[in-house]
Order: sequence, then C-alpha cells, then structure tokens
Amino acid sequence: MQTSLQPTSLTRFEKLLLIPSSINIEELKESANSYDNRIDYYKLVSLISLITSKTVSYNIEKDRYYSYKKIKIHSNQLKKCCGNNYKIYYNFLSEINIFSKRSPYSRDEKGETFGYGFASNHLYKRLKFIKINTSEPTTDDVSFNSSYTKKYERILYKQFDRTRFSIDFNLAEERLSTKYLGNINYLNKSDSARNWEKYSSYHGALKQLFKFLNGDYKFTRKCKRYERKPSGRFYSPLTSLNKIIRNLLYYDGKKLQQLDVKNMFPYLLSNYLPEIAILNSKRIDRLRKCTAFNAKYNVNKKLKTKDYLQNNWAEESTNKIYTHFSSVKSKKSYSSNSLIKKNVSHYLFSAKTKSLFQYRDSHFQESSKNFYSLFKYDLYNEKQNKGHYLPPKSNFNLLSQKRTKSNIFPKGYTNPEDLYIKNHLATLYTGTLKSLKICNSSDFLQKICSSLDEYSYYISTKTLETLMNKEIKKFNTLSAEGVIYDHFIEAFMNQIPLIEWAKNYEKLFNENYNYTYGQDRALTKKLFISMLYARNNHYIREQQIFKSEFPIIYDLIREKKKDNYKTITHQLFDLESEIIVDSVARSLIKQGISTFTIHDCIAVPEQEIEASKLTLNNAFITKFGNCPRIELE
Repeated sequence: MQTSLQPTSLTRFEKLLLIPSSINIEELKESANSYDNRIDYYKLVSLISLITSKTVSYNIEKDRYYSYKKIKIHSNQLKKCCGNNYKIYYNFLSEINIFSKRSPYSRDEKGETFGYGFASNHLYKRLKFIKINTSEPTTDDVSFNSSYTKKYERILYKQFDRTRFSIDFNLAEERLSTKYLGNINYLNKSDSARNWEKYSSYHGALKQLFKFLNGDYKFTRKCKRYERKPSGRFYSPLTSLNKIIRNLLYYDGKKLQQLDVKNMFPYLLSNYLPEIAILNSKRIDRLRKCTAFNAKYNVNKKLKTKDYLQNNWAEESTNKIYTHFSSVKSKKSYSSNSLIKKNVSHYLFSAKTKSLFQYRDSHFQESSKNFYSLFKYDLYNEKQNKGHYLPPKSNFNLLSQKRTKSNIFPKGYTNPEDLYIKNHLATLYTGTLKSLKICNSSDFLQKICSSLDEYSYYISTKTLETLMNKEIKKFNTLSAEGVIYDHFIEAFMNQIPLIEWAKNYEKLFNENYNYTYGQDRALTKKLFISMLYARNNHYIREQQIFKSEFPIIYDLIREKKKDNYKTITHQLFDLESEIIVDSVARSLIKQGISTFTIHDCIAVPEQEIEASKLTLNNAFITKFGNCPRIELE
C-alpha cells in the first residue's frame, strides 16, 4: 500500500476527472485522433467523467448511494460538456465499446431524454482519477440554499477554496476500494445484493471527492420560521465526504485533524432533559402503570406493615391529624418548614391500598366541607401541649355520631378509623411533620398495627422527583464519559439474534461483520441514535431496552415526541450548532485558526489541536458546567 506524502493542490488551470480504471487513456487518445480530428481530448474524457459521476446518486430517505447501469441526461448538459456536435463523441465511444447503446425514450412524453451508460467491459469497475490541464482558469462553483446563508455564514464558507485543499486521491481510492470492494475489481450480475451496495458506497464516496476537489461547493443552513438569521446544523461539502477521505485531507499544506466530541447527541439530550422534566399527574399515573418502572425501582416490593410503621409511623399517623395540616394549607404563604411547599406537586391519600400514586384532593374533593368541619383544632392548643397532639375527644365523638353518612367518606368506607387504617399518606413532608411527637404506644397506633393488611405499598412524589433527577444525572455522566453506547451493547446484543445483528451491521455500514467490539459499538450507536430520531412506533425493541434502564427519561422523551417526533432532534441540532458553529468555530477562525465544522466535530490543522481543544472545553463548561470527552477522530 502507498504511503501518504504531502500532496499538492490543484491550480486554477487544472481539473480532476473520474473515469473507469479499465480505460487506457493513451490508447483512447490515439483512437480519437484517427477517428475524427474534430474530437477534442479534454471534451472526450470530460464526457466519460460526466457519465461516471451521473450514474450514482444519493437517496436521502434511505441514507445510501445507488449506482445505475444507465442514467438519463438532457442534451443541454451534453452540449455544455462537448459542444453542439456531442453526437460525434457519443458515436466514437460507442464504436470502441466504451459506451453502451443509449436507451430510447418515448416521443409522446415531454421532457424524456436518452439514457447513457457504459458497456459491460467498463461497467461497475474500479475507478480512477486523472488530472488534466485546461486552457482557461477554472473557478469554484459555489451555491447556497438561501440568501440568508450567503449573508450570515460568510466567515465559515469563505475558507473553501479548491486551490488550498489537497489530497493523495490515488491513495484515497485505494483505501476506499479496500474497505468496500476488497479484492474485487469489478462486479458481475451473479454478485450478491450486498456487494452491489458496497460498490455504490465506493462509487458515491469517489463522486463526492471528485466534486470537492473541483470546487463544486454548496452550503446549507436552515432558518427558523419568522427568523432571518440561520440556525441549526451547517452543511458544507466537507460534511458529505467519507471519513476515509477526510482523514487524508490537507489545507494550506497542513494535515487536517478532526476533534470529535464523544456521545455528543446523548450528552446534549441529558442537558436538555431538565427543561422537560415535569412531574404532573398524567406522568405519575403512567409511571404507576409502567412495568419497567416498577421493575427497575422495586416500587411494588411488599413491605411488612410492622417494619413499615417502625420507620414511617409519623406519616401513617398524619391521616389522623389531617385537620391540623388542612388548616395550615389554607394559609396564603408557607414557611420553608411547612408540609406543603409552593410549586411542588403532592399526592396524598390513596383511595385504597391498591394505589401508589394519588392526587391530593382525590378523596376529599366532594366531601371536604363536611369532613374538614369535623376537625377544628386551635394551633395555640398544640403549642401549649408542646407538640404532643391527640385529636380532641369532642370532635372525634362528633365524627363517630356521623360516621354512617355516606357523603362524608370515600366509597367503601363507613368508619373514619377504616379510612385511617386502610390508607397511607404519600407526600413530601418536612419540618412541621417531623417535629410532631406521636406516642408509639398510643391505642390508635396499636390499632393501626393490628388492623392493617399484611403488606402495603408506598412511594412519594419526592421519591419520584429524586429518581428522575438520578436518571438524568446518570445519563449525563455516561454521556460525558463517552460510554453511553458501551452501556447498551450487551443489552442490545442479548435482544437481537446474532445473525440479524451481523446483517444489520453489514447493511448499515457496507462492510463485513468481523465480531469486533468496535463494530458492535458502532452498530449500537447507530441503533441508539436512530431510536431517538425516529417516531415513537419505530425501533420498538430498542425502545424497550432503553425503557428498562431509564424508564422516566423514556417517558419524558416519548411524551415530547408525541405531537412532532422531530422536535427533540431539532432542539438538539440547534444546541449543537450554537456551541460548535456559532461559538467555537467562529472564535477559532477569528483567532486565525482554519476551522471546518462537521456537525459534532471540528477539523483543524494538526498544529492547532491543543488550542482548539481548549476552546471546545471552555465552551461546554460555560454552557453546561461540565465537558464531554473530546478526542481525535
């Protein structure tokens, strides 16, 4: 294999062409001179290169290239390439068996054109680059998706100049051939579909390099609705180049190195999640019914009543003294030590022991007036008793006299003691509740111990909030350390049969699966990111794996994607570009460092790696308070 030396860039009077390697250029030139002296050699090889580049195209939806036997080309393109007498060139190439017979078209259909392609002895062969001299200087062909991109992104695209980029294009072709074709120099009809897909990837990668080195540049950055200034990802010719090609690029004679932010998408997601992490009644109800959540956190793990009361007797008894807290709750403001705090959702009183999550007013919404009126208690008396509180007998007797009224208690209860015994308070309690001194030896507590079911279920809103924060923290830590994909490799492989796993890898990466850890990680990353990008009804198997590990985060993401599954993706792309494009790249360019963005990484001269890495670190720390792993690609 060739060694990479510092290559020279093309001049304004040089151009690169892409043709099948089976064509002998010297023989072609001699044959053309003897066939017709009107044939220009430069136009002849340009026509061959045109057909080579046109017979492969990129399918955005399927995210892959497709090579074709023939492609329809309008006569205007042929005239632009060879002049009005382009038929002479076509006839010559057909006679020497380089071009196949062009496919016919229907004269009845407007706009139909002939189809052009190579003969079988030059079809689906390895390709090669040839450098030719031009009589006139060649300028870069630059285009933009909008006038706003042209106006606002000048600092990014003005660096693109084909005379400043250089690459050993022969070495690039050799490495691409090794990856996709192996020892195969051409394909036959009998070859498998996988080999055809590999050839298409090889063909497409060389086409992008061909366009890049000849200065065919297009720059794209979308604008948000009602905003003029572009945002989101910045797409340049460099972003579409194959990684093998990017690793061989030079700029102004200096090798370009790529600084890659590991696990960028999950890392940004972990910092975005707190914005949508809201515990409302619907989410809590979903989590209550979620098998993965219950299994992950042992929510339905049965606790023996006596053990439970031993550690949580204060909460159990709070039902008995609900009057006291209802009077406190009615105040307009609350101290930091109060039972109920502002902007905190509390879920009190399960209807029966079957439920873990209940809204605080679910039991007493209809009968609150009747129920609360039975428990009038003077806070002054509590102070006099120094916190030793037992319900006034007068009020309890009054309640006993009215206990048969069905409108006082929830369904299924005719006795206030039943209500206290059969229900557990699940809420956030602080200083006020903790300061209560209730005698464990009281008759009431003994009655609770003797009358409660053998097992009880319990969880609090505060616990849910804590679990949610822990999940987000864990997800952020794994992402920042660059191991979030590694964390899911085993789980993914356990759920997907090995044969299917290997086929998926070969289909997505167009290379043979060799059972290496790097390949397993690459496929896990691909499936993981695709799952986050996709609709809620896609990648179900991957979703279930993620749900079992992060059930609360799963619910947050799924709910956010419910109306528009692209919402999170767009938000994270905006966040990514805000850091990489608008902060880091612009800053480095202003410092005189040539910087090119490739979505979640930047390409800089190898002499500027340390300075660029420091700028990246500072940008993340300023934005999020921590920094993900940054490594050379």
